Amino acid sequence: MKVLWLINAPIPALCERAGLPVQVKEGWIEGLYNSLMALVREKKQDFELAMAFPQFSRSETIEGELDGNSFYGFYKEEDKPYKYNKRLEERLKYIIEKADPDVVHIAGTEYEHAAAMVRVFNRPEKTVVSIQGLTSVYARHYMADLPIKIRYGFTFRDLVKLDNLYFDRKKYYKRGAMEKETIRGAGHIIGRTDWDNICTRLINPEARYHYCSEILRKSFYDGSRWNMDECDSHTIFVSQGYYPIKGLHYMLEALGDIRKFYPDVRLRVAGGVSLNNAGIKNRLKQKNYQRYLAELIEKYSLAGCVEFLPPLKADEMKKMYLKSNVFVSPSSIENSPNSLGEAMMLGVPCVSSLVGGVGNMLINGVEGFTYQHDAPYMLAYYVMEIFRLQEENRRQLEDMTDMAHSHAMRLFDSEKNAANMLEIYSGIERIKR
Repeated sequence: MKVLWLINAPIPALCERAGLPVQVKEGWIEGLYNSLMALVREKKQDFELAMAFPQFSRSETIEGELDGNSFYGFYKEEDKPYKYNKRLEERLKYIIEKADPDVVHIAGTEYEHAAAMVRVFNRPEKTVVSIQGLTSVYARHYMADLPIKIRYGFTFRDLVKLDNLYFDRKKYYKRGAMEKETIRGAGHIIGRTDWDNICTRLINPEARYHYCSEILRKSFYDGSRWNMDECDSHTIFVSQGYYPIKGLHYMLEALGDIRKFYPDVRLRVAGGVSLNNAGIKNRLKQKNYQRYLAELIEKYSLAGCVEFLPPLKADEMKKMYLKSNVFVSPSSIENSPNSLGEAMMLGVPCVSSLVGGVGNMLINGVEGFTYQHDAPYMLAYYVMEIFRLQEENRRQLEDMTDMAHSHAMRLFDSEKNAANMLEIYSGIERIKR
């Protein structure tokens, strides 16, 4: 059986083999690749994998092998996923002819190359798409209760580039139109939540839905567990917050309330968010959302208790989870955020907005706490409830984190999920026209 993956970014091992800069993204693809290859070797399966991914470094397709599997880095002139690039069709056609796949697996629907692959391969019965997020739905939640002046306002930088939040959301809608074409052109959908099930059924009711949970990055399976006696007390960790969907503005508002009761509280934000507000030059470079975050920090007097971290690799992320007193996912929309899954796997106390597919991951009051996404006062309450439990009822908090860990172990069982994926491929391969 020959399977061709279309992935949105090369995994680190591919970057190294292809001579490309290592990217800290698509962690679930790395997890799936490692587990799938281990299973194929163990079962001595007749399985050939080819991987296609976009790259911006060389104008020709980069070809090579990784662990005996072919890879193809096709060239993209610009990183503008809201614009369809007709030239991609010829490049993907070349890869399809070289790989000659029985099954094409498109890992994520958010980019224009997914629509190009569906057009070129043109075999819905042999095409399966995995749902990560859905830009066509995310666009509806993009503004995340921001004030009107922030939604439509411009900084100098926004005016020059014409990409304030209003234009950013328009780009999401454009991506969503191509995403719908991708989903309608696939005969099979792989998902893992009630949310992605109904959202894709509404776009393509004829597609067959296959359940398969994801696989986390390797370092989260080494048995490491959070310890309340070793964490940094009253420290909150958020994995990213560069754009409104991730809800950092909600977190900052909640932090202002938490400080009234816990003056020593600290917030750490990963992902490379930059709010350098010092001097005219830095302010001219700010986007409107970043300026709004800076204003919230000033409004709630948070300058001394918020730390912005660069993008972190898997081991660095794990270290940050384990040091934290609580992990928070304050997004306005998610499918099933892997950051939440990683925190649960480590047994870190979790608080998450109840959006998208989060309800399939975290059971409120049993494994952590969930809250209405636009109620930051409830986010503040549940964070403080974790602080209180640690001080007054350690056993209850331990039970909660144990339950979350057990749930994560079932959800992200690498062997089971790799076997499930292989069975999905086999079933699709057996389908006749």
